[in-house]
Amino acid sequence: MKLPGTNNSIYRVQALERALDILDCFNFQNRELSLSDVVNRTGLNKTTAKRLISNLTTRGYLQHDPQTRKYQLGMRLFELGGVVFSSFSLRRAASSPMTGLQNETGATVLLGVRMEDQLVYVDKREGDGMIRISSDVGWRRPLHYGMLGMVLMANIESKEVDRILEKYPLEAHTPFSITDFDAFSLRLEEIRVQGSVVEKEEAVEGLFGIAAPIKDYSRQVVAALGIALPVGQRNLKEGLNHTIDLVKKTCDLISSDLGYLKI
Repeated sequence: MKLPGTNNSIYRVQALERALDILDCFNFQNRELSLSDVVNRTGLNKTTAKRLISNLTTRGYLQHDPQTRKYQLGMRLFELGGVVFSSFSLRRAASSPMTGLQNETGATVLLGVRMEDQLVYVDKREGDGMIRISSDVGWRRPLHYGMLGMVLMANIESKEVDRILEKYPLEAHTPFSITDFDAFSLRLEEIRVQGSVVEKEEAVEGLFGIAAPIKDYSRQVVAALGIALPVGQRNLKEGLNHTIDLVKKTCDLISSDLGYLKI
């Protein structure tokens, strides 16, 4: 349906809206609510409210205390909130270093995380050149995609790598993409040892990438940061080691701001 005073059509799903209305009943002042409380606050009939609450409880969005017979927000919402908080903290910590790296290299700077077994771009600084990278903030790619994906996959257990590649098999994005499982596994091991990846036209033809991992206070890799440059850029080969060091130092700076300690 189209809402009055809007230019866009917004389609409403009644059951979903009612479920969200139930979740909206909870706040700091009302952390525990009974079925009757929910009915009174939402205006839903008791049968409908009970059915929706049952579904929300099964999915972990609500939890039920059998002694008080009341409901409270569930751990699933806590988990999702942690993802949002982590993304905000990461972007805040990465903002200035990303801008500094872009200013120094003139390259496009990309920041990505693993989310639901996919690579998700969470921030970007556009480069100075004529080439524009299509991977905008919010875009999703297979986790094995390009420099950021390989860095993230290099820092997870081999069983997880196997599971993800079974779910999202390797595919050729360019003639230079690695599609052989054994060759890809060797590449990941190389990235783990070197602490960075240099990727040439494996994701996008004409682009050269350098990426490294970002860690937080738990010493876990929580993101990957990289730069993308045109393959034909002058002095790329001559300044390669220096550029790799710049990317690594930028990642170290962000990691430090997230509480990572090198000990």
